[in-house]
Amino acid sequence: MRVLFVNPGVDLGGAEQSLLLLLEGLKAQGLEPVVALFGDGPFRDRLASLGIPTLHIGPAQYIRGATRYRLSRGPLRVAHLVAAGLPSALSLAMMARKVGVDLIHTNGLKAHLLGGFAGRLIGTPVIWHLRDFPPDGIAGRVFRIAARRLPRLILANSDAVAAAIRPSVSARPRVVRLYNPVDLHRFRPGLPRERIRRELGLGLDAPLVGLVAHLTPWKGHELFLDIAREVVRSVPAARFVIAGGAIYETDGHAGYLDALHRCAEALGLGDRLAFLGARDDVPEVLTDLDVLVHCPTAPEPFGRVLAEAMAVGRPVVGARCGGIPEVVGDGVTGFLAPSGDVSGFAELVVRLLENPNLRERLGKAGRRRAEALFGEDTHTLGVLEAYRAVVAGRGVAA
Repeated sequence: MRVLFVNPGVDLGGAEQSLLLLLEGLKAQGLEPVVALFGDGPFRDRLASLGIPTLHIGPAQYIRGATRYRLSRGPLRVAHLVAAGLPSALSLAMMARKVGVDLIHTNGLKAHLLGGFAGRLIGTPVIWHLRDFPPDGIAGRVFRIAARRLPRLILANSDAVAAAIRPSVSARPRVVRLYNPVDLHRFRPGLPRERIRRELGLGLDAPLVGLVAHLTPWKGHELFLDIAREVVRSVPAARFVIAGGAIYETDGHAGYLDALHRCAEALGLGDRLAFLGARDDVPEVLTDLDVLVHCPTAPEPFGRVLAEAMAVGRPVVGARCGGIPEVVGDGVTGFLAPSGDVSGFAELVVRLLENPNLRERLGKAGRRRAEALFGEDTHTLGVLEAYRAVVAGRGVAA
């Protein structure tokens, strides 16, 4: 079976990391994946290293820069986006026909629309892999109409995301929840706990709290800085790191890092906080932390970094929103705080910093939960079952 994947991101975000694990699993099962991309970048380089062929769609910059958080400005903007995307959808349809694919598997909101139209044009079934909540406003209404008509099946990365789209599609297409996978060999307990601390000049006993997320405002970096200021009042020795770079070429991200630096200085965190930038050694970063904080200001569809931190045996404090409660067992593998509650987050972080036995217990439980829910093989087999059912024209078991 040959499957064409469509992915808008050119860097290595969470969606791309999940897709890479899936592609490796599918290749091992004998499938032939081909990936259509919006442009060159680290993601394409990784695909090349895996021997996976790629195609270049090259949509207009107007489409590349569009973001779900700025799509609800009005019908004219949405209509402009749809019109601008039609040539790319036609080009994608011609590529798919030339390659001779059995399925189109889309990975990202813009990819869902382009791939969905392309599949309709050539009569190839389409599976949407929904890793985000539908947008708001008129763009959301257009997206929901498309969800009823374009895909044969929708895979959602959490029950929260599945619940957000199901009312729009009723019984057809079928929506199936399938959690994102984690590389449980790469993210594992027992990694050396010294690289980041040595880099920062910290000892193993220094309390270290981190946020690992790409530099986009909804991930809550400014909220994390407020939480850090609160934590320092109870644990003066605490130090903090923010890991992650700017991966999005969409509107609204320019200058965000500079703004965070200014905010940290204004809060008196300048000598307590380090910005690590984009990292290839995320397992080692997580291993060196005592606590991972994940405090998005918008509902998080899944929260991949939480699953990764649990996989290396680290306790987490996450926001009680979106798909996060499905990832984190509250009081079992970490704690959940109300979204935006600075004091609530800080109290939980302090509780963990002051109780090493609790951190160890939650960390071990986190590894067990990661193995039970987020294994690569489970994810790959779930996608394969979806493929077989769609090609055969059958329903898919939940």
